[in-house]
Amino acid sequence: FLVDCRHMRLTPRQGAPPPEPSEFTREDAALALIGLFPIAAIAWAVLAQSKYVAALAQLGSLFEREESHGLATNQRASAAEKQKDKALHKARLAVKSADKVFYVLGVLNVAITAYIAGAAPRHYYLWHTPKALVLVAVRWYTFLQQGKHWLLADFCYWANLIGLLYLWRYRESALLFQVFFMVSNGPVAWSVLAFSQSLIFHSHAHMTSVFLHLSPLVVTWTLRWNATPGFTVCDPECGRNPLLLLADGTRYFYLPWILGYYLLVFIVLGDFLKRNAYQTLFDRVTTTGPSAKVLTALFRRFGVTGDLAQRAVYMLMHLIFGVVTMGLATIYWHSFIAHTAFLLTILTASIYNAAGYYFTVFSQRYEKGVDEQIKQAQLEPPKGC
Repeated sequence: FLVDCRHMRLTPRQGAPPPEPSEFTREDAALALIGLFPIAAIAWAVLAQSKYVAALAQLGSLFEREESHGLATNQRASAAEKQKDKALHKARLAVKSADKVFYVLGVLNVAITAYIAGAAPRHYYLWHTPKALVLVAVRWYTFLQQGKHWLLADFCYWANLIGLLYLWRYRESALLFQVFFMVSNGPVAWSVLAFSQSLIFHSHAHMTSVFLHLSPLVVTWTLRWNATPGFTVCDPECGRNPLLLLADGTRYFYLPWILGYYLLVFIVLGDFLKRNAYQTLFDRVTTTGPSAKVLTALFRRFGVTGDLAQRAVYMLMHLIFGVVTMGLATIYWHSFIAHTAFLLTILTASIYNAAGYYFTVFSQRYEKGVDEQIKQAQLEPPKGC
């Protein structure tokens, strides 16, 4: 595979105008279908999950009627219990069926992604774009219901945004691509290791997180090593000084994001977020995982007690992490083999994390998780449609 990709590598045409429009071919139609597939697949998942929602609604209504009307006789009690058990069984099957749908979609996504990246790398961005738009929209909606939507102000979402801007608006900007390359192969990709993100096929939440941190890396890999008409990645040559690459990623994106995030989220909206109990990544990082221990130790060691001071230390750690990982990304910019090895390493890490989840956590928690979802339907019966 590596040898074949090496043969396909070409030097991008720098400064050349986009190719003249050609006749719409069968290949173009196939690529258009590739772009539409993610939306159709997610729509299928939503329709399948509607059965799960309906089953929980039916179960919830049973408990609601039982609480509001009571049971007058033993006969009615027995009939109600049978109906409840039947609805309970139906709800369990619905939950598992929804998980099967997401599992199938997850496996298909990985298979198709690998095929397109290897067989048609110049067209991978058509596969990446609709998934990015739909998955981020779904995540925003689900996080909004949970009071976590301010997590979308975090670094990785902005990195994905500049990737889309380059792909669809500023394709001739070699500088923008290089900044996108630095952040995608730096802090965004390394976050898979930092946060132990897992390729858990039946969980659309986990798959979305892996996509947001891994797919931009694949996009940059396909464009960096395969000359794609209309896209400028180097100007004028690709052998750019590593320090300049690092400086561009830091000054044009990382520093502006850090300053803007700190001022907006922590200073301007700090009290508002606290009053409404809206969660930010700072809240997660300082309460769970190994990073919480590191930050707590730093706070104690240097006597950092104020909220804004602790958040400033957190942003400083974020900056250091970003600069170090972007420094490593300069190696991938100059070496096809190193870049490919890094991509496979990050992918393998997400698979390994998922394996640990399935064999140690999932097997113990899955049945319990199904019962908890059903119990939640009892406590909070779904309202409306």
